[in-house]
Amino acid sequence: MTPRLPFALTLASLLWATSLNSAERTKVSWPPRLLLNSDCGTPVFYKFDAPMGEDQLCHVLNDLPGTQIEAFLPCPQFSDDQMWFPTRVAEIYDGRHVPDGQFEDPYFKRVANNVLSLNQREIDPLEVWQRRAHEQGLLFLPSLRMNDIHKDYVDRWPSLRSHWEQARRQLLIGKAIPPWYSSPYKYTWAMDYAHAAVRQRKLAIITEICSRYKVDGFEMDFLRHPYYFKHGTEDQGKPIMNQFIAAVRQKLDAIGKTKGQRLRLLVRVPPHLDECQQIGLDVPTWIRNDWVDMVIPMAPGYLDMNANLPAFVELTTGTNCVVAGGLEYYVRSYRQPKQQGVTNASLEMLRAGAATIWAQGATSVYLFNYDCHGPFPFRGNKRLALQEIGDPAALIKKNKRYLITVDMDNQTSSEGGNKQLPALLTARHNHCGLQFFIADDLAKAAADRTLESTELTISASDVSRLQIQLNDRGLIATKQSQSQLRFTMPPVAQGNNRLDIRMHPLSPQTTCRVTEVDFTIRYR
Repeated sequence: MTPRLPFALTLASLLWATSLNSAERTKVSWPPRLLLNSDCGTPVFYKFDAPMGEDQLCHVLNDLPGTQIEAFLPCPQFSDDQMWFPTRVAEIYDGRHVPDGQFEDPYFKRVANNVLSLNQREIDPLEVWQRRAHEQGLLFLPSLRMNDIHKDYVDRWPSLRSHWEQARRQLLIGKAIPPWYSSPYKYTWAMDYAHAAVRQRKLAIITEICSRYKVDGFEMDFLRHPYYFKHGTEDQGKPIMNQFIAAVRQKLDAIGKTKGQRLRLLVRVPPHLDECQQIGLDVPTWIRNDWVDMVIPMAPGYLDMNANLPAFVELTTGTNCVVAGGLEYYVRSYRQPKQQGVTNASLEMLRAGAATIWAQGATSVYLFNYDCHGPFPFRGNKRLALQEIGDPAALIKKNKRYLITVDMDNQTSSEGGNKQLPALLTARHNHCGLQFFIADDLAKAAADRTLESTELTISASDVSRLQIQLNDRGLIATKQSQSQLRFTMPPVAQGNNRLDIRMHPLSPQTTCRVTEVDFTIRYR
């Protein structure tokens, strides 16, 4: 006869065993399939009043079981030089920067109160996140924004500047801003990496985090925001930044040796190699010298399906470095009729973006601001995406919507934009050639009768004078309005496609602004 244990003891044993199994859960192998970068502000520190507990700190992590996410990348900082955690080398955003208590924003006050309360109770956010991530079997990879210029908004957010920064304005890029600087102000508080003091400060923060916590690696986020040298000195800055990356690699190797593991170094960079070079980032050298383990090329601030992933993948051939393709939740343009505000990525858009990433040779999909933008916790299609996009097989024969990316500020290339759209056609320049990639094998789907329909949509200020060619074949619209052309079952190929749009003007003053191009696929 089996002896009966007291219920309380049985329950305690069960809870202990469950906790032990969770704590001992094997972490995923490298590279992770799906990575989530969390700024930890909107879904955590902005969300709750002080005093927060550990479960509230883990508001994002607690929502990840049941998804394909294998790596958690929390941002340790509120602003560039101000941290959530009890740093010993930088500054803590605990209210010390607002001595009169008059915060610019009520959320900032909530953040400061929470940070102060956690520190007083000796609750360390990074330690809590590290422990919970490992309990879930996730890789723990803190992500430091190497320059964050939210602090540039002079009248709105002055408390985002640390005392250290305010006392060293000679280290700032200041007025030497590039043409693509988008802030309404003409002065940036971004730190100039030409100064050794800046690099030493950042290296000290990285060293502190990797030494004090059980990290599996570290991400250097060079995309939030992409300003590192005074404009005009970026070429001279490349060898300086190379030395800095090498120093970080050396430091991670030394720390990793004491822990018996290689600490992975990830870098998030612009989506095209020439854009990396333009801001002083010599990414090919980082890859060739085995300094970085993962490169994440993506656009800042919005969903982009047109990053040049193949160029980065080619660079990593024969090296130990891998490439992850990045996805955002916000979409520029592509609004529904009467829609207000920013467009959120649909499930079909996220599938298309992820399918493109996998088909172009990346090993991983990386999500930025996915918990910060749009609804959270993850529910409905936003959660369903997290159960699909980390597995290329799960995306086969699923409905998708591919987009050609629109510039962040809706500017053409001649106006300073850096995306294919919008494009301005004039009497003098009456043609634009657009490239887009399709991951789906539509020929196979048509042959096995699982393909229901496809549709190419072109939106413009006036489509009446446009002639369209797709892969050198002329197209005739099946539906047309004043501002839109629709083509049913166009000859789209798996892989790269070229769309040529020509305008035949009636007069030298005739113009047409091509604003959006998307391609939808529906399966039976």
